Order: sequence, then C-alpha cells, then structure tokens
Amino acid sequence: MKEVDFKTYKSLAENKSVPISSIPKGVFNSKNFKSLLSAKILKKQRAGRGFKIEIFKKPEFDEFFNTFFPEQSVSRSKSGNIKKYRNSKATKVDISPIFLLRGFKSFQINQQLVDLKSHTQNFGLLGIIPESISTDKICFVENLEPFLNAEKLLGSKYLFAHKYGRIGKDSLTMIQTKEVLVFVDYDFNGLDEYLRIKGVFKNARLFIPNNFRELFEKYSLSLSGNKTKMSKAVKNSKDVDVIRIREQIIRINRFLEQEVLINV
Repeated sequence: MKEVDFKTYKSLAENKSVPISSIPKGVFNSKNFKSLLSAKILKKQRAGRGFKIEIFKKPEFDEFFNTFFPEQSVSRSKSGNIKKYRNSKATKVDISPIFLLRGFKSFQINQQLVDLKSHTQNFGLLGIIPESISTDKICFVENLEPFLNAEKLLGSKYLFAHKYGRIGKDSLTMIQTKEVLVFVDYDFNGLDEYLRIKGVFKNARLFIPNNFRELFEKYSLSLSGNKTKMSKAVKNSKDVDVIRIREQIIRINRFLEQEVLINV
C-alpha cells in the first residue's frame, strides 16, 4: 500500500462515501479495491449525474482498513512507513544527510574546529550528519575508492566530501565555501551529480584531467543498464564541460570510471 491508497480509504472511513471521480485510477483498478467491490463491502451508487463509492459493510471495511493500516500516527521514516503502510517505500522520508569527510588540516564543522587531519590519518575518514561546514576549498567525490585516495590526484588542500547516497541540493545548503571541485564518473549519472552541485554552487568546476582523451580511449567501458539513461538536466545543459563529456559518451557509447584516475 502507498500513501495514495491510505488517503483514499481514510476519506471513505471518515465520509462513508466519496465520488468516483475523486478516486485515483491506480487505487480504483487495484486488486484490493476490486476485492472490496466484489465482496460488496464497497458499492457503486448513483449520485446525481455521476456515481459514488459507498461503504456498504462497515465492520468488514473497518477490519480491512485496520489490517492494512495498523498504525496511523507515526514518524515520517522508513520504519513509520512500515507501521502505517506495510511498505518502507510508500512515501518519501526525511533522512538526515550523511557525509564522509577527509582532509589534512582543521576545519569548521558543526560550529566546532575539528582536527580532520588527525581523523583522516588515524581512522581514514570522519562521518558526520552536517549542520554546517566552512572551508575555503571543497571537493565532492562521487565514489568511495576515489574519495579515499583523492589527495593522491588532487593534493591535500581540499576538504574531500563523499555523500552516503546521491547528493541532493538540500544536503548542500549548510556548506560555506569559496571553491568547489566536483570529481565524478565521466558518465550521464556523474554529469547529473555535477549539475546538481552546480545548482547550489555556481562556481563549481568539473574535474577533467589533462590526459582525459587518452584515458577515455584506453580505459572506457561500454554503456549498459542505467548508465544509458540521460537526465533532462544533462541533455539540455549548456555547460561547456558537460557538453564535452556528453558528446564524447554519445559519440562512441562508452564512459570512463573515475577510479582509473587514481590507479594510473
């Protein structure tokens, strides 16, 4: 069950009937709804010039409703979705963004001066739920292995950041910085992530190595699966770097993983 199902059945429970025109097609055509009609727990009745769906057997309907939606006052979380809808993916949930950080000096993180160099050298990284980050230079790295080795390619002046899950604009609003570098796979997904970051930081730059063409010719892989999908943002972008990578991918149907830059 999803949120749209809950809202439909909740409206029926509260009003005893609803116009057919107000019931989403996905709910009306669902197996559960058809079963309720077949069992005459719900009935289609004429109402003026149209029709309505009315609860005909209230005890049976209440039993159905309480079975499929056992708890209604729950947190907006995956566990809450399970309790309310029996489906963790029923609604979009509010999840605090988690960032992994590496760096080689101290940085202002969550209103504290944090010796990130010590964390990086002793533990490899620092994982945080950010409230605020302040740095002169930040580099967002898409994949974990390049993130753990990015200083070998880009030097030690950046605060390196890797987000658990895809980066959304909301997860970037607490970051204050002067310079933004984006190091991603050279594919449609990587370009889409770069554009999302650039949507917040207008001065963001896409890292492209000087020997990109040589690396692409030698190490690129054939596109397959979700790698072939291009977002509207990437398709319509006028950014010169996006155009350069996008056209290269389209021309030969191949892409380049960022890991190769760390290991060459």
